[in-house]
Amino acid sequence: MSHWELTYNQYPTKLAPTTEDTRNIPVVFPNWFITHDKRDRVRFAQFGNEAVWNINPDGPWIYLQTNLAVPQGTLEAALPYYDQLTELDIYNGVALYNRKVVAWHQPTQTWKYCNNRTVHFNQTPTKGTNSTLNSEEEASEASSSEGSEKLDPDEDTAQVEDLLRQAETTVTSAIQKFSS
Repeated sequence: MSHWELTYNQYPTKLAPTTEDTRNIPVVFPNWFITHDKRDRVRFAQFGNEAVWNINPDGPWIYLQTNLAVPQGTLEAALPYYDQLTELDIYNGVALYNRKVVAWHQPTQTWKYCNNRTVHFNQTPTKGTNSTLNSEEEASEASSSEGSEKLDPDEDTAQVEDLLRQAETTVTSAIQKFSS
């Protein structure tokens, strides 16, 4: 049994989280619960196989086994591509990538844009606790990088515009055929 599982089983009473509780749980914690311990409201969370805790919403998260604070950088590094993001907020799971807002999508363990499209980063993920790519993305990235160089954004834009023109021509042609 992991240290997290032992901790979870040690506290049979789990309290309903308040809004303040949920705002102060980093997205890198897949499992967590609230309980009372010695008259304090304590948040416990799973970080890897370890249990961490926090009493004060503004205070640090503490490793239960060592009583050492979990550095903010360690929490951030648990997310893939953390080094390519700016203004990373680990509590809300939002950041900026190339000056665009992205959000951490817990169910798929990926970063997504506001339009719900998956973010495709410029390089392989920075190794963090949650850094995984699904096999489709790995295959896609591997095939696109084999023997070819990355296109610059202007070339990408030109290709998209060309595809849109082709689609417009095809649709116009189909409408004309159906109309006559």
